[in-house]
Amino acid sequence: MFRLPPVTTNPKGQIRKAGFEIEYTGRRPIETASIIVQLFGGEAKILDEYETIVEKSRYGRFSIYLDSVYLRKDSEHYILKDMEGLKELIYTLSELVVPYEVVTPPIPFDHLEDIERLRLELKKRGAQGTSASILYAFGMHINIEAHSYETKEILDILRSFVLLQDYIAEVIKVDTTRKLTWFIEPFDKEYMELILDKGYRPNFEEFAKDYIFYNPTRNRALDLLPLLVYLKPELKEELPKQKLSPRPAYHYRLPNSRIDEDDWSVAFEFNQWSLVERVAYHKKKLAELIDEYWEFQSTPFWFIKELWIERVKEWLKDESLL
Repeated sequence: MFRLPPVTTNPKGQIRKAGFEIEYTGRRPIETASIIVQLFGGEAKILDEYETIVEKSRYGRFSIYLDSVYLRKDSEHYILKDMEGLKELIYTLSELVVPYEVVTPPIPFDHLEDIERLRLELKKRGAQGTSASILYAFGMHINIEAHSYETKEILDILRSFVLLQDYIAEVIKVDTTRKLTWFIEPFDKEYMELILDKGYRPNFEEFAKDYIFYNPTRNRALDLLPLLVYLKPELKEELPKQKLSPRPAYHYRLPNSRIDEDDWSVAFEFNQWSLVERVAYHKKKLAELIDEYWEFQSTPFWFIKELWIERVKEWLKDESLL
């Protein structure tokens, strides 16, 4: 069951939405598209054997494709332009290690169970996730529409996330393949200490400048660049060239896509994000957890991540946040 964040409306007062990017293998795009049409209506359009879209569904456009910039025709890195004879061989070999990805349109919070329906249908039809092979370094991204564009609220979400990220990584049981492939880089400790200083009260320009200085990359578990660029498009000029689409959303990058496992669900992963928002929403509790962090940093064992995880776990239980 999806556990929603405390605030369920966006800055316009409308129900918030979340978009999902789910990686898997075992079903080609046209097969996934047929499932989507069955569940949500719409029209499937085959771009080629490895990319299909579904338009005019009840939620909008779904995209399904082999997730490699080197194998997509719309990418500047496409390598098969003059290699038609090798195309099938390269695609077949790529399917062994490169996942397919289904990208959903934004789904209203009160209809998120439909994403679970899609996951279960993919599972029933034989789709496989992260744990099916040591070669499958598959993940899932969630784009959660922001409830506020105020700098203080964005900062508090980020504060809550960096305080909880080690605990969340343990709870979601990061797959060994993801650990071996260095899926994401953590926030720099110096940056964490900057934002966890209670005296840090930046305006938007200061906050964006600091974030970009320490994090000019998409390679963070919580990627704020799409939201920052949405709020101020000219910030894109200050960043290295990379794929970056402005969105009014937090880009939450998860290392697991265990869609074929009975004890896993999209809701389980989404609910960890909801925990981040619950801590950020209760300002007194957030301040207390920041104090816990600084107190832990003053101990001789500040570098032992497992001890911090246990401390966070106990604090969450004491505060009735679990």
